[in-house]
Amino acid sequence: MTTRAPIGALRHLLSQHGPGKGAPAPAARGPSQAKQQSVSRPKAWLTATAFRLYAFLSARRRQLLPLTTRAADLVDRKLIMAPAGASLLRLMQRQLASGSPVGKLLARLTSTTLAAAAQVHLAASRKPSALRAVRMLNLIFRSSVRSRSGVGAQAYFATLALCSAYGRIVREVPRPETIDSFAINFAVGVAHMYRGNPALAAHFLEAAAASGDGNALRKLGAVYALAGNHARAAECLAASVAQDPRSVMAHQNYAGGYDPSTYTPSRWELDNAGELLIYDNLIQLGENFYHQGRYADTFRSYQAALDHQDALARKWSIPEALIARIAASSKIFDPALPVRLLGYEWVTLIGHIGFIDCHLRMVAMGMLPRANYVLLAPPNKVVNQPFLRLFAPHVTIIEDPALVDELLPYQRLVGDQFIAIRGKDGLAEPWAHAASRAQVAWAEQQRGPIVKVAPELIDAGAARLRVAGVTADWFVAMHIREGGYHGDGPGTTRQHRSADVGDYMDAIAAVTARGGAVIRLGDPSMTPLRDVPGVFDYAHSELKSAEMDLYLCAAARLFVGTTSGLTTAVQALGTPMLLVNCISNDCQFWHERTDFTVRPVYDRRNRRYLSLKETYNQPLQALLIDTAVLARHGLEIHPNTAADISEAVRYKLDCLDGIGRPLRAGGPLLEHYRSTLADNPYNFGAALPVPALLDRLPELLD
Repeated sequence: MTTRAPIGALRHLLSQHGPGKGAPAPAARGPSQAKQQSVSRPKAWLTATAFRLYAFLSARRRQLLPLTTRAADLVDRKLIMAPAGASLLRLMQRQLASGSPVGKLLARLTSTTLAAAAQVHLAASRKPSALRAVRMLNLIFRSSVRSRSGVGAQAYFATLALCSAYGRIVREVPRPETIDSFAINFAVGVAHMYRGNPALAAHFLEAAAASGDGNALRKLGAVYALAGNHARAAECLAASVAQDPRSVMAHQNYAGGYDPSTYTPSRWELDNAGELLIYDNLIQLGENFYHQGRYADTFRSYQAALDHQDALARKWSIPEALIARIAASSKIFDPALPVRLLGYEWVTLIGHIGFIDCHLRMVAMGMLPRANYVLLAPPNKVVNQPFLRLFAPHVTIIEDPALVDELLPYQRLVGDQFIAIRGKDGLAEPWAHAASRAQVAWAEQQRGPIVKVAPELIDAGAARLRVAGVTADWFVAMHIREGGYHGDGPGTTRQHRSADVGDYMDAIAAVTARGGAVIRLGDPSMTPLRDVPGVFDYAHSELKSAEMDLYLCAAARLFVGTTSGLTTAVQALGTPMLLVNCISNDCQFWHERTDFTVRPVYDRRNRRYLSLKETYNQPLQALLIDTAVLARHGLEIHPNTAADISEAVRYKLDCLDGIGRPLRAGGPLLEHYRSTLADNPYNFGAALPVPALLDRLPELLD
């Protein structure tokens, strides 16, 4: 469609003949009038169903990704970027110019097609492509967007909201308006909520909630919770639960993959839904701010949630009968200590199981209270049982699904999550920052790993590896993140966390030249490496299992990875680590046996690389989560080169062999690095950078 398309001419014709012709400018009105708006219930139900369908598909994004990616490629290849799309627009122009009714039919078809294209790209996690589709829709059907009418306008605003393009929505609708569209009211209200305009957010969300939609009521409750009006928030949230009782299910982190459709709420939970859900919604707001790179908003929301949690804990407690059932199922339960709950978001990803290790270190260091830490771990949620079992001597693990469901509501009173801990002056401390502080103190005290893999598992894993043909005396476990597992590869705004496998070939050769083997870790979505000499492509092998995953992470002479969840699991086992292509909006709680290289951040406007001091301070560091957010600030992230990676591998192997001088031995470069990070000394835990990258890019330390 973008190839020689008559977009300007079409916009002019549609403003005369198409949807929205003669529509007056939207009338301004006060927020108090929003409640008087009458929204068509069938339209609202249809739109709300579309939002729920999107949520359903999002929850299954990983499984559907191969299908949605192919569909997105097809849409781009055959329509958006193809001559056929432009031909369709030229035909529409001729028909509209001649006054033919076919022109109007083609206009509806084009509007619907662009709206559908945006949804396909959203399903494939390609938000930039989705935004491109609705930008084209806005350019052609500008009159409809301005009049807030028609499917095209609804798709435009809804897609902007689903892509978190809230600034664009706020610029489009900066003042109160009367809008007769559930989808647009909902999208605009959410945008103003996330841009700190509570009165405007309430205005539009009250209009959306006039239909009685539970999701709109919940967002309206979130607005009031964010503004500190807990009484009004509780009313709205209770009303949302009245529409859908299962939606009262407790939420602490999206990683939990909660499924309200199978949840049976307790009477206590339903009776107090409004007050309880304030905690959940403040947590969700914090998560959403986090993914937008809004640091201060994130941790203000979390502090408000933790303050509300404390208030709930003063009012209610876990029933004694439930505590007795916990004690009966545990060999380590101490009745003299309180109970703290870890929800099952702690077990759904292997990196999150690794978080338990740092949580325990924080307890040992007195940063968190001594307690009975009770982990809710229904078997269908646990990503790696053998790894989780290592923590059984340290936390009480509850596997009974019925008991898990009964305990889940009490997260709001005594639950711990891994985004924030209680802070000062209204701003919570990032959990990762606290974990990094604990890791540094742990290293200074020369404490070893909390967990250790059993010798029997090590022996069995070594035997399986020999049978598979790996006979080298030692091996390097290598994880080259590609994004397929999480659906954030090429075309997404998170692709900067992944790497090009080809950049690692020289590093692999450096390992094999010293007599080692390379075991490639990962999942079957990764680029096959079966024909690379010295590499065992475990990611695509029949040997793959939870036990072998654990063995390879624990028995490797060296783990080569990046800022991914697997790294967090490996560091809990104490395995030496070399981490390359690192970039993160969070602190990294790496142990003292870790060396790393960062991805440098390039400032296009000033044509220079940012220093580590500039990159790893707020508010800039929070922006590293999303390349689209960075691009709006004129910044881009550059990967490590093949030479960076191979030099880092040789340096780390030299250190392990005792033939190289590690940076931690001291000297001017180490002092320069520490002075550069003096404002954020815990950002990389107890780890240190590879000197070669600092030599190649001295501006990192300037």
